[in-house]
Amino acid sequence: MRWRLFLRRTAGQAPGRWKDLPQDAANLLFPTAFGGPIPPPGLRARVGGVSRAEFATVGRGGAQDLLRAFTRSRDPGRAYPDWLDFGCGCGRVARWMGGAPPVVRLAGVDVDAAQVRWASRHLAGRYSLMQPAPPLPFGAESFDVVYAVSIFTHLDEHAQFEWLAELARVLRPGGLLIATTHGPELSRGCPGLTAADLGALEERGFLAVDPGGTFNERSSFHSAGYLEERWGRTLTRRFFEPRGFVSYQDLSAWEKPAGARRS
Repeated sequence: MRWRLFLRRTAGQAPGRWKDLPQDAANLLFPTAFGGPIPPPGLRARVGGVSRAEFATVGRGGAQDLLRAFTRSRDPGRAYPDWLDFGCGCGRVARWMGGAPPVVRLAGVDVDAAQVRWASRHLAGRYSLMQPAPPLPFGAESFDVVYAVSIFTHLDEHAQFEWLAELARVLRPGGLLIATTHGPELSRGCPGLTAADLGALEERGFLAVDPGGTFNERSSFHSAGYLEERWGRTLTRRFFEPRGFVSYQDLSAWEKPAGARRS
């Protein structure tokens, strides 16, 4: 089953790889040419969407959506200089966030060493390897904003709450977590779901699907009500927009209570 999935995915990516081959090859010699630096196709494929155009379009549009959610959620009387890209990959979003107001210092973490190496060599900011489970390599209250793109969309419920607690730990009081999630309606495009699965999602507002493949092949779905009730036990919701991230994933912003204790 897994090798068939690999072959289908590879076949689907082939036209885009051939189209981008001249510019990808040129970037090896001239990294700043053609809007570079752009990661090679193997790294792009790991974060979804192998083509150069899709990589750039989703990254730019996603960064704009994150900044819009930040503007709608921020305290206008407060500065937010320190930002963390949680699950940065090879910088699909970070390449557009570094240096964008109000980002003064940008850090990124990911479990994929090759992605982190590429981002460290080519992008503004500091990037480091993280472990698959908490803690992160940062002290408490290190960041004003953490954003997580297409991360909670793949976590089961246990891992979700572990990472919510850890991100709250590294956020300063009054800081913001901006995250993307899959709305329940997207479950209709998830292969293999049974009527019982869909019923459980409707009843609980959450469903995690693990077909036994890679991290990106897992899928989790959150209703707005589930987020408000369960995530709201740790953080305070300031913003929610269905399909607010590149017109696909739901986008929400959460504030760490100003009176929260340092842990």
